[in-house]
Amino acid sequence: MKKNIYALLSIFCLLPFLSVAQDAKKEQINKALNDYFFLERENIHAHFDKDIFLTDEKVWFKGYVYHRKTGKPFYSCINIFASLIDNSGKVLDSQLLYGNLGTFSGSFQLQPDMPTGRYYVQFYTNWMNNFTEDESFVKEISIINKNAPSLPNIPNYSNINISLHPEGGNLIAGINNAVGISITDCNNKPVTVINEARLLNAQGAIIKTVTINNKGFGKLDYIPETGKVYTLSVNINGKEHSQPMPYPKLNGVAIEVNSFAMSGKTIVKVKRAKAENTTALFLVAHKDEKSVIFDVKFESGKNEEILVIENTDLFEGLNTIRIVDGNLNEMANRVFYIYPKTNSSPVNLSYTKDAHGNIELAGDVHAPNMNLSISMLPVNTLTVNEESDIFNSLLLAPYLDSSQGIAARQYLSDANRRNQYELDLFLMGKSSKYRWENIKNNPPASNYTFDIGLALKGKINQNIPGSGKYKLRVSSLSGQLDEVVEIDNNNEFYLDHLILADSTKLDFILLKGDEKKEVKLYPQIFNNKRTYNKPYKPLAPLCSNATIAGTGQFPELPDYLAPTNATMLEEVKIEADPNRLKYKTAFGNSQLRPYKISETDSRNFFYITDLIRYHGFDVTINGGSVSITGRNVRTINGQKTTPMIYIDNIIVMDYDILFMMQTADVDEFYINQHAVVPTVDNREGIIKIYMKKNISSKSKVKSPTSFMVAEGFSVMDTFKNSQYLSTATKGFENFGIIGWEPLIATDEKGHFKVALPYTQQESVKILIEGIGPDGSIISQVKTISLN
Repeated sequence: MKKNIYALLSIFCLLPFLSVAQDAKKEQINKALNDYFFLERENIHAHFDKDIFLTDEKVWFKGYVYHRKTGKPFYSCINIFASLIDNSGKVLDSQLLYGNLGTFSGSFQLQPDMPTGRYYVQFYTNWMNNFTEDESFVKEISIINKNAPSLPNIPNYSNINISLHPEGGNLIAGINNAVGISITDCNNKPVTVINEARLLNAQGAIIKTVTINNKGFGKLDYIPETGKVYTLSVNINGKEHSQPMPYPKLNGVAIEVNSFAMSGKTIVKVKRAKAENTTALFLVAHKDEKSVIFDVKFESGKNEEILVIENTDLFEGLNTIRIVDGNLNEMANRVFYIYPKTNSSPVNLSYTKDAHGNIELAGDVHAPNMNLSISMLPVNTLTVNEESDIFNSLLLAPYLDSSQGIAARQYLSDANRRNQYELDLFLMGKSSKYRWENIKNNPPASNYTFDIGLALKGKINQNIPGSGKYKLRVSSLSGQLDEVVEIDNNNEFYLDHLILADSTKLDFILLKGDEKKEVKLYPQIFNNKRTYNKPYKPLAPLCSNATIAGTGQFPELPDYLAPTNATMLEEVKIEADPNRLKYKTAFGNSQLRPYKISETDSRNFFYITDLIRYHGFDVTINGGSVSITGRNVRTINGQKTTPMIYIDNIIVMDYDILFMMQTADVDEFYINQHAVVPTVDNREGIIKIYMKKNISSKSKVKSPTSFMVAEGFSVMDTFKNSQYLSTATKGFENFGIIGWEPLIATDEKGHFKVALPYTQQESVKILIEGIGPDGSIISQVKTISLN
């Protein structure tokens, strides 16, 4: 009796120590997650005007950069790189793109000798080099050469991939397991012509029939036994395809996660193998660094524990559950989605047509200040792959270990039970790309810089008497640059955060008071060429492209105007209205007051800073330094606001560029001193300055030393459609594009308008994507009848 009492006392005495040890393990887990996801991460999505192109065309795109921690646009992301890659992994072209308040735009000009096939565009930043995982965004496109046309992504069932993924990663013998099924063709595209699969035993007898949805996904529940062989089989167009089931383990843990059966709750079943002697585990649910940890304790004689977790204890978006043992080893993991409380609002579209046949689309997205891109295509277009959208790119794909895409808009725009179930079928076959061993042992370090613009560094190659008294003036009219920098004791200078377009000319001159002196130097540009340490390598194709050209089966291609055969019309001089506001409908200008600069304005406000002061800002000039502040105080410490200023749509990083800028050189001026600017650095007000394109250089001081910026930021072209011979042909309907509008902003009520080019189409397919300042996302496909 005394021995039993002593034993009980020993157990009670140990309980506090066990509890302390458990808490210490949880702290270790929390610390590992916080350390691993401490650095900010960027998610990128690019909306393309279409997905299949002819070699006569340009590839147009609009990009969105998403801040993982805040769930909002990544406003400070400036330098984005884009690479066009062929099917062998060779980089054909690359660009540096300018990020402006979380978005960017650009294009690639295709070459006429490019062979038909799959191509890829990879978007990345230098900051992404810090991470073990590939955080870049890759978009697959198809290019058709009319001399050898084919459609690379048409269904091809010559080789079928049957992917089997036990839920949680383990198939355990002797207990019920759930296995995710994904069936794709040799192009890795979902097989849509089947509705069931069959589980067979070694003798070929059917043990179970499994439903397969129209995306090729299914779920199999069964109890595997050791020593027995199982096969999953499907019949496609009369041909059997099979895949052996994984061999079950005798030890380990399996899990089942259901986040949709019970409203507001997630049910997690943790099941251990019969031979598994682990009695206490941790269930870690996390999204990036945000986490919650639960104890899993198996009662004596039981091999299953059920936890019911309130969804409010989890995190909106993609969550990862990890089962971790007492030694902090991962035993299973599962990704699942927690829907937000509200669905995204639908887009309402209407149109008006005037007497001349001009069509204007009017839209309502029910959200203010949304940043949108719109592609307008014939209703029966063959050029759109709807297996990729902004929902998938920003909310799902960054967390998954698979490149297989999904049209997430149809699942995430409405949180009904069916959509939740179908999305979970997709996620069941995936794992987190963030490996637990890396999280525990290899947190990322910021070895690569977060680039904001270009850097200019150089060395002056001449003796400068009393060099400490001299400074270097760096100026560029086209680059909106006018800076005076110090020269150090080594005759070197440095200037960073420059927004300079490709082929911008820089002028240099030495200054000493009013004295100006010629200079010899060797300048260099940095941050404009960054290599990505995880370049995209396309998977080797498992089947040859189905080339059906010449058989009469290939879809008709559009005809283009041939310049050599065109009849040249006599030159007609069109007199443009000199007072017309050319930039009034540009992105973001609808909320600004527009002004066309007249000769009177130039006389009354000789410098542009005078005009800015007149319109409600305080302007202070000290030497060549310019300070611009609002006249209102918005913070408790009395700090004045500062405006966001753009020159020719390039954000001004330093107000000093405005020093002595003459108003006569300005074409149009847009201003709103009370405009809301979505930043965290006490900004209020927006000023946009558009320069005249024919500024006289007679009065400008020219430096004897010039330097041309090579491979600066790509110049964003205005969309110009291909010159089709006719838009009333089947070829245009198959592969043509009606219009592309990458720079659309909704007003305070969520409304927008855009012109729809007339192309004789009775119906039009509209693809709309975008993001709001609060992180709300839109991705919808609409069809409009124009009859």
